[in-house]
Amino acid sequence: MKKGIFYLFLLVFVISCGDKTTENQTDLNNDSSETTNDSGISADYDTTTDDDNAPDTGIAADEEIPDDEDITTDEDLTADSDLTTDDDTPADAEDEDSAADSDSTTDEDIPEEDILTGDTDDEDVSTDDEIPADEDILNDSGCNLNNLIRFTKQPVKMNIAPNGRSVSLSCEAKLTGCEITYQWYATPDNPADSGIAIPGATNQTFETPEVTEKGIYYYYCAVTAAAPTGDSKTSNSRIASVAYTDIPTLYINTPDGIEITSKEEWITDASMSIAGADNESWNFGEIETSIKGRGNSSWKRPKKPYALKLKKSREIMGMPKHKRWVLLANYWDSSFMRNELAFYFSELFELDWTPHGEFVNLVLNGKYNGLYWLGEAIKADKNRVNINDGNPEMTDDEDKDYLIEIDTYFDETLKFKSEIREFPYMVKNDDYMVDENDEITTGGEARLERLQSKINDLEELLYPDFTGVLDTNNCSAPDESYSDIIDIDSWVKFWLVIEIMDNWDSGHPRSDFFTFDSTNNILKAGPVWDFDLAGSNRSASCRLNEALYYNALFKSPKFIARTKELWNEYSGRIDIEPIIEMIQSRIALSAKYDAMLWTGRHDYINTSLYNNNVKVFDEYVEYLKESINNKIPIVNSFIGDLPAVEINP
Repeated sequence: MKKGIFYLFLLVFVISCGDKTTENQTDLNNDSSETTNDSGISADYDTTTDDDNAPDTGIAADEEIPDDEDITTDEDLTADSDLTTDDDTPADAEDEDSAADSDSTTDEDIPEEDILTGDTDDEDVSTDDEIPADEDILNDSGCNLNNLIRFTKQPVKMNIAPNGRSVSLSCEAKLTGCEITYQWYATPDNPADSGIAIPGATNQTFETPEVTEKGIYYYYCAVTAAAPTGDSKTSNSRIASVAYTDIPTLYINTPDGIEITSKEEWITDASMSIAGADNESWNFGEIETSIKGRGNSSWKRPKKPYALKLKKSREIMGMPKHKRWVLLANYWDSSFMRNELAFYFSELFELDWTPHGEFVNLVLNGKYNGLYWLGEAIKADKNRVNINDGNPEMTDDEDKDYLIEIDTYFDETLKFKSEIREFPYMVKNDDYMVDENDEITTGGEARLERLQSKINDLEELLYPDFTGVLDTNNCSAPDESYSDIIDIDSWVKFWLVIEIMDNWDSGHPRSDFFTFDSTNNILKAGPVWDFDLAGSNRSASCRLNEALYYNALFKSPKFIARTKELWNEYSGRIDIEPIIEMIQSRIALSAKYDAMLWTGRHDYINTSLYNNNVKVFDEYVEYLKESINNKIPIVNSFIGDLPAVEINP
């Protein structure tokens, strides 16, 4: 309806001005005769094959084609595929890299044939190759209309415009000896043969209307070459799309547009800004930042995740001040909301801290890069994981608190494997434990050894009759004094989140975060992280009750009793429908535009959605909603079937 009004307005304006647009509009599929479309436009953005590279995209930068080539094409720019990892290691809460930025899906988890690239910008440029001229068309000016109109600049194919702003589209063409004129057209729903001429839009550059209603709008330029004889021919540029969404747009530019190819090395002196947020206080001009890749398997995908380190701490979109932020690509999650729902459950169950973030459209070095989640990196900090991170005056005999990740990638400097379960423990806040060369100090070694000893003591309590040949699942119930070390409430709540969300990464284990309070010798579970593969495969039973230390904990009368109590307290508060509907309404258009760029299937769901090679946002959202609604009664039954226990005072 909104688009109809827009085009009706244009039509009325044309009629009232008496503007009779007589440009020779040609069908893009015609042969290259006098009225042939020379550019070979593809109007279907969703037919790119898995072998295609990512398209040229941008906000205001149009592609120029070198003049010295007979057959010139638009550059196929990949969608910034060499970018990022989650391994943001420790942290001085402000500057260090030691945070929990890891996503831990392995290449073995994902079939190689399902790793897709972005949509490809087909080459839409014609040439000045000589064609034998008919004498009645060749004239003294040298204008030969039998030759093709050559596009030396095409409008950028995909563009994001923040609310209330316009986008500059440019087109340039030539045909030797001919007079060249331009006329821009608005075309509904992407066809190139039913455009409406835009009054006054007769220059090489066209500023799109400032539209505040959500939608994707399409434009192209008709280029007419005229000979002195009055004869002429017209060719159309490729179609440019402009998306107007109501979510913020994040602009990041690296120095000289340098490509981000490392998740270890920071690119410094980059800039970032935000525009188009409904809350005006969220918008800001360019600030200095560093950027690198992040993630493990996600770093190897075409759509990359990133880590950001601001030069100065600041609030971002209402979130507390900090230097360290992450950009999650959600490449494996076509609903874009698995992490968001995990965070919803984390807050509902009142875990100590839950990461926060907002959805943004990312424009990287002038090119649209898709829908991202810009949020808080997991760091030891008073505004995030609020633990004692130590101080420079610590002696080697003193301890601090630890932010821990259990992850099979096992790729941090400070790490050890537990004695019985052989879990890969990694310390993420390495302040006062490593030197400037990332080498462990004597104090760091001493603290790591003491932490490892405490974890080994805990495992001996959890698996009291363990021997080297015994599966821990077959061990007897734990020594109840384990509860002096494990914070039972946080471990119950953590299990509820990963089980309801079917986060099978925790079963490996990967991307599972904990804190260790060295003063009180308490191991707490959380924060939750990395749920982009959660709910991919529905299970008819609880399957994470044996992950991590839960195979021991669910034999403990104390843990069972507290699980029942907490479930009774929180389960009645679960209401995912409004949350899902709110997110779905907010990001639907941005998700659609993202799918136009990152075409094909890459959501690891073993269902007809996956097998039918579709990527329809609403269908994936519905699948996720059904998965959670199906899992809640399964969890409820599992807890109800746990044995009734009496706890001795």
